[in-house]
Amino acid sequence: MTAVERAFLSQVGELPSTCVFRGQGDSSWRLHSAATRRLIDFFNNDASILEKAIFSDMHWVYHRSVLLDPARKFGFGSEDGQMIPDIQLLAILHGFGAATGFLDFALNPLAALWYACEGDECDGRVFLLDLDSGIGFRRISAGESSHSVEEIFRWPDERAGNLYFEASVQEKNSARELQSESFSVQAWPLIPADAVRSVVIAATDKPQIRQELEELLDYGKPSLFADLQRFSVVNSPRLPIPQIEDPEFSLLLGNQCYLQGDYPGATAHYDKSVALGPDEDLGYFHYVRGNAKAAAGDLSGARGDFDLALCYEERLAEELAKRVDGPTNEHRLWNLYYNRGNIRAELQDLTGALEDYEEAIRIGIHDSIRRASNYLNRGNVYLQLCKFGDAILNYDEAIEEGSPFAHFNKGNVLVTLGRFDEALQSYDEAIRGGDRRSGVICNRNGVTAILNRIGGDGYVVDSPRYKDTTRRLIVEVSLRADSDNRYTEFFNFHGAKGNDGNSGGLNLPGGKGYAGKAGFVVVVKGEEW
Repeated sequence: MTAVERAFLSQVGELPSTCVFRGQGDSSWRLHSAATRRLIDFFNNDASILEKAIFSDMHWVYHRSVLLDPARKFGFGSEDGQMIPDIQLLAILHGFGAATGFLDFALNPLAALWYACEGDECDGRVFLLDLDSGIGFRRISAGESSHSVEEIFRWPDERAGNLYFEASVQEKNSARELQSESFSVQAWPLIPADAVRSVVIAATDKPQIRQELEELLDYGKPSLFADLQRFSVVNSPRLPIPQIEDPEFSLLLGNQCYLQGDYPGATAHYDKSVALGPDEDLGYFHYVRGNAKAAAGDLSGARGDFDLALCYEERLAEELAKRVDGPTNEHRLWNLYYNRGNIRAELQDLTGALEDYEEAIRIGIHDSIRRASNYLNRGNVYLQLCKFGDAILNYDEAIEEGSPFAHFNKGNVLVTLGRFDEALQSYDEAIRGGDRRSGVICNRNGVTAILNRIGGDGYVVDSPRYKDTTRRLIVEVSLRADSDNRYTEFFNFHGAKGNDGNSGGLNLPGGKGYAGKAGFVVVVKGEEW
């Protein structure tokens, strides 16, 4: 039995005709496309980037900004005066060795075995991929003009699965051809693990297998290529990704920093997006940069970005309104008004905050969407303005929309107004709704103690006021008492839940919530009337 039979053929068994093969000289190498490997290197060889939701977007922007756009700029994107479709141009670049998101698989398993036997210092591996495995692969012509790079890598047809194609002879790099029919399979951005299995080739078997294969296969020799080859070599997986002057790629890098909590780093990348971005995207770039600044505590900077974003988005809204049945940007406008309202509230521009929340609510109603956070946050602003009736009305709206905190905040307002029975009901509702924070329990116990103290006797509640330098609200309750039974009791209450945080960008979490209302004190006095 030959080494080829013992080490490989006997291990794979009978295979379907739809099976293709790929050999890699190091068994530890993952089944990653050259584009994926290049992006991992770009992130300082941090393979965890593959697990980030943002990776697939980086993957397609890389194809557009590093490969296709520069190739067309250098004149490689047309033939006989006709523009070469993206899929065909990628196939050509891939054939010349550029780092694309495609992986080469051979129909001949022995060709794959040859590559698995490169290098004697470690074990190799042959991957077996069944294109009819049910995982979902679809064969296309490399010249299909209907497939743009966005359709291939950004919006793949999930029903049809990954694409694969057979490159034409002139698109193949004869230096690696091995006279074997091959297919290029799309790894978007990774080939599903369930679709492949593999056979490990021991390092000790490699020399003997290569000797046997040389007697069976006739390999092609390298040939010279035009400038297109040199362009592809510059973009091979062995070389680092060049500086990418693409606003969307900078946006993705900023998003990655944002998700990691590196807000200064996110802001720096967003700066580049703003500098490079076209006018129609600047509203969004300022929006996400404003969120990053807000998360870093730069509220004035965030306010400036939200102001600029609103200028761009309102202008865009006017343009969209002129189109019949065109798309709208009202969702983004809602987010911007809401976020700027939060910033204004935190900066104590309370009148401006109310204006922004009002506009966000108007847009939401027009969009048939009511958001609890808008009413909760507007109620908090009214509370700071001591407009207690308006605060209660907004908390009721927030409760109706499912806010988990509005019952608690409403209970606090009712306590300051001396409506203790209603306050107890609100705290109970908060607890029944799952809000079991220590402050809720403490305030409920406090109002219960007050009700036990005042009993059924008449009492008078003075208008709440700020009495001392602590800026805590003081609520005084006076009960009738005889001269021998005068007393003063203090009940400390936790302040209202603060504003819900900013609305996040696409696939990004919102910012943290803003400061809540300071705690307050209820003073119950027994005195002679």
